[in-house]
Amino acid sequence: MNTYFNEIKAKPINADSGGVLYKIPAGAMCGNGDLGVVFDNDEKDLVIHISKCDFWKFNSGTDKDGGIKTVGSIRIGNVDLTQYNIKQYFDKGLLECKFGKADIEFFVAPENLIYFKIRIPETEVCPCVGIELPDTCSSTNSESTVGGVRCFCRRFEGESLERESAVAVCLHEVGTDAADGYRCTTFCISVVTNFDDEKYLEKGISMVTECNYDRDKEETLRKWQVFFSASKVTLEDKEIEKFYNSSLYHLAGCMGNKEFPPGLFGNFITDDFFPWAGDYHMNYNYEAPYYCIFSSNHPELFDGYMAPINDMSEEAAKFAGFFGCKGYAFPVSFGPKALDVYSQADCKEHGVLFLGQKSHAAYACVIPLMHWFSTYDKEYARENYYDFVLNVAAFWEDYLVRKNGRYIIKKDAAHEIPYYRGEKFRYITHCGQVGTVNAINSLGLVKMLFDGIYDMAKELGLNEEKYALWEDIIENLSDFPTFIKRGKKCFRYSKRGIRWRNENTVGLQHIYPASQIGFSSGEKLLKIAKNTYFINDRRLDDNGSNSYLPAGARIGVDPDFLIEGIHQNIKEFALPNRMFRHHGGGIEHLTTIPATINEMLLQGYEGVIRLFPCWNKKSPASFENLRADGAFLVSAKLENEKISSVKIKSLKGRTCNVESADIKSVVRESDGKKVDFRRNGDIASFETQTNESYILL
Repeated sequence: MNTYFNEIKAKPINADSGGVLYKIPAGAMCGNGDLGVVFDNDEKDLVIHISKCDFWKFNSGTDKDGGIKTVGSIRIGNVDLTQYNIKQYFDKGLLECKFGKADIEFFVAPENLIYFKIRIPETEVCPCVGIELPDTCSSTNSESTVGGVRCFCRRFEGESLERESAVAVCLHEVGTDAADGYRCTTFCISVVTNFDDEKYLEKGISMVTECNYDRDKEETLRKWQVFFSASKVTLEDKEIEKFYNSSLYHLAGCMGNKEFPPGLFGNFITDDFFPWAGDYHMNYNYEAPYYCIFSSNHPELFDGYMAPINDMSEEAAKFAGFFGCKGYAFPVSFGPKALDVYSQADCKEHGVLFLGQKSHAAYACVIPLMHWFSTYDKEYARENYYDFVLNVAAFWEDYLVRKNGRYIIKKDAAHEIPYYRGEKFRYITHCGQVGTVNAINSLGLVKMLFDGIYDMAKELGLNEEKYALWEDIIENLSDFPTFIKRGKKCFRYSKRGIRWRNENTVGLQHIYPASQIGFSSGEKLLKIAKNTYFINDRRLDDNGSNSYLPAGARIGVDPDFLIEGIHQNIKEFALPNRMFRHHGGGIEHLTTIPATINEMLLQGYEGVIRLFPCWNKKSPASFENLRADGAFLVSAKLENEKISSVKIKSLKGRTCNVESADIKSVVRESDGKKVDFRRNGDIASFETQTNESYILL
């Protein structure tokens, strides 16, 4: 069975009464990491929406019309949509469509070119192809024809904007061939913004006039073959395997612009009015799509993550100063190029949407620290995120309160305080949140932050003057608060303030993604974690399933419970295009299945590689080149309840620790020589060389 394939057999239905839900499109999607398209239709024509990661209206303020905007749409008339079939080939980046008697081959090339061929019988009326631009949000639109190329421009300009943005869409009918009673017409469309090239229109015209369908199709196929060859997971459960692969495809389809990474809804924007302006929400939404990329061995998808974060450095220093601290602090959200979508005059905290939380910048550190521990790429860390993480640590050095030898976090809400603004806000209503002490998610994030900056600084030989303080914070940060609920000891949302909420997964995010509890944590802590985990079933949580399910793997809950949860998510939320409709955003839920499966098959975040640590051993499975912390690529097979074919490639030559009582020898692949290893209980340790592979027997 081809688990890189999907078939859509009916027109998409996007209308839904659930508010945000209807904004997540059900039609076939195709993207190259920057440019994205979504298939749709109206009462008579095929409509293909175009969006691009860097096309935003830079209008500041929470009550303005700024945010990510749609580029426009391709309209194809004279096609029979009563007969509807689209085949999605994820490993080729290709769509094969059949609408009545019309066949359309469609793909988005790496260089921001959209290609399609329409093949129809010569006796049929030719489909008409055009471009439409929306006239909403006060854009300035224009149309022209240059040398046979139809050109369409959409601009947001004016003194009221923080910066101007513009996009050119150039449509070129490349040519028509006739053979065997059929006509085949080839079209090419370029999409270029002013961030790609100051002369964006001229660039777009040049791209379509110099296009080559066969060359760019081959390049597109090669791109996706290389992508999916980086790692592979093979499961007995083919439905989950299909969604595993399609989720990675959709994530990669919007994570390619190094200056404009995807916001809440990636690059499948179908109109100008997506919720929350499609911005970067920093209290999990922006980070969540990246949870799975390192374990799936796609660190390249991280390359754009830091751009908007680093662009906020000046504002982040100002925000930290609001609380009397050095370093960096973040509001709940912002846009690219430090776009202000957070200012609101009646907010109780300096007119900025902090929503009672101080943890946003610490949450932003989760993903670069995942990158650090999984790659140990010193040069990359120094150039891209060391300074940011260092400054976030500096904020917490000042903000933490030391009392009776322990570090305490005060006035930092576990959950957003949604009404922390306006004349009607009453402190008495939200006093449990406003005066929070030791919110559990913040404790986990801050612990991960200092573990990470300390390790990174030592590896880079930087900031030695900070080591003693960091060691003290790591050692003496307050314990996770607990309480008795339903007769069992559980984690409490805060030491003082909110105890519990039957929604979201905030009370478990210190486990995942903050990585503070796992198999090495001891039975006492694991028992509390499991008690908390099962207080209520959050597998179908509209915001938190993407952390709830991987957290279960981290603490070793019943793997069948997690697999059932994945199937429930597919049944409840999956769309025909293999996206997921949730209330809490768009692309963040694409991480749920790959992140969970990866954690069930392989873990290495505690400095120990564990093979199939949370997997039903009766279910055959294998994986190739999943990435473990320490910069190791690991491959293994589970068959007949036995683990075999274990191979570990060391990318940085670090000490490798593997938990397995069955290891008898370690063989270096390059020369077949045995490597000495030492054992401490079930953990076997051996030294490695950079870019060398080792076979475990």
